[in-house]
Amino acid sequence: MNLCTSTLSGFDFQQSLEIAVASECSGIELRVADSYHKSLGELAESGACVAKTVGDTGLKLAVLNSYIPIEDAHAVDTLIDVARVMQVPQVRVVLPRAARAAVASQACINEGIPSYQSHLKPHELINKLKISLLRVEQKAGEAGVQVLLELHWGTVMSSFSSAFMLVRDLDPQHVGITFDPANMMVEGKEDWEYGLALISDYIANVHVKNVSWKVTDEGWTWEWAAMQQGMLDWPYLIFLMHQCSYEGDCAIEDFRVPCDNMENAIMHVRDIRKTYKGMCERNKLFDIGRYAAPSEMLATL
Repeated sequence: MNLCTSTLSGFDFQQSLEIAVASECSGIELRVADSYHKSLGELAESGACVAKTVGDTGLKLAVLNSYIPIEDAHAVDTLIDVARVMQVPQVRVVLPRAARAAVASQACINEGIPSYQSHLKPHELINKLKISLLRVEQKAGEAGVQVLLELHWGTVMSSFSSAFMLVRDLDPQHVGITFDPANMMVEGKEDWEYGLALISDYIANVHVKNVSWKVTDEGWTWEWAAMQQGMLDWPYLIFLMHQCSYEGDCAIEDFRVPCDNMENAIMHVRDIRKTYKGMCERNKLFDIGRYAAPSEMLATL
């Protein structure tokens, strides 16, 4: 299990590595942005040194998590080239917002969308994105890097069906999907079993966190939640991912990580890692009556 450094806004790059190590994570997904932790310009100049710094801690540098629009061809190409030099297998680029992304106004937390605004009509936008994706697929293939698109609330790819529509004609070795069920729950969801089977060939990364909707005096609102208290049934999702033969990485992306001091952050991340690990271990003894399809249930009788 890796740690997304985007959750560590209160800590610098070196502190983020220390938190990942102390919480016994296997690696990191490095935030690539001008604000923190490393900008694309920094990585273009000294990416090899950054990769060595991460490697010297014993951590794997799994993903360069950028906020670069997929339609920014120059920046995307630079990101892919940087990943090739740094020997990072995956990079994330972002897709545009879905219209005004109204669900953002229902958050009771200060949460932004890693996205950008487009003023094209939906059909025009999808056609343009498919052209950009074909170009990115070729560039990624030449560099031996996989580009990730994240299932994210408020964007044009917030559901299984929208993801399938965008990637179905692409090579999953070069363009993959980050499955983030908490993000999907923000907008509602399609059936987990159906959807995971639909895009299973493309799932190359999983983000771990939870979310809850609740009623307040001002109406319905949502916020991030503890792993065992949110709306997601993670043991069931783990079971379904196993059924789809997913064997890739998972990464903690819980934005409730305390930013007041390192010890609190370490304890928080460590607790999530242990909770998720426990769910995975218990899933080996899953409740057949709850999770199995009828044919599978009969086979056990």
